[in-house]
Amino acid sequence: MITDTAKGVRIRQALLLLAGALALELLVAQGTLRFYWTPLILGLTYLAAAAAGGPRGSYWATSCVLVGWGLAVVYVGATEPADIDTAGAYLFGAGLGVVAGTLLARRNFDVSPLGLGATTAAAGLIFAISPRAPDLLYDARTFALAIAAVGLVNLALAARPSSSRAAQ
Repeated sequence: MITDTAKGVRIRQALLLLAGALALELLVAQGTLRFYWTPLILGLTYLAAAAAGGPRGSYWATSCVLVGWGLAVVYVGATEPADIDTAGAYLFGAGLGVVAGTLLARRNFDVSPLGLGATTAAAGLIFAISPRAPDLLYDARTFALAIAAVGLVNLALAARPSSSRAAQ
């Protein structure tokens, strides 16, 4: 549940998400890294936020799928293999992320199967419709703003009075 995350954890996660958004902006949107680094940077950002929450924290499912998919995207983008289908490689990477998330769940990490599926579906949807909105979905700044928004929501939730204080 959204309110189950401790205030300090939520603040640490928010700061890491905002740092990831800034990194994406500076490295890809304004920097020299190509756009294909975007999913991996997003995944590593969520992985850092997940680690800040510990095994019972949030973001594990999102990070697993995005890191797996992101590694495949970087591989395809950097090597441009002629004999590999891009969509298949991306699906393989996301699938490996789901496997990693499932293995973490077996080690008592809080990895939601629904989160794994929803992240995979969202990544696939964005990939599928991106040719229809290239100015928006082929722009790292879009994703930097999205992850910054998640960070800001976490800060806002951390600033709310806790339910025990509200009852006093």
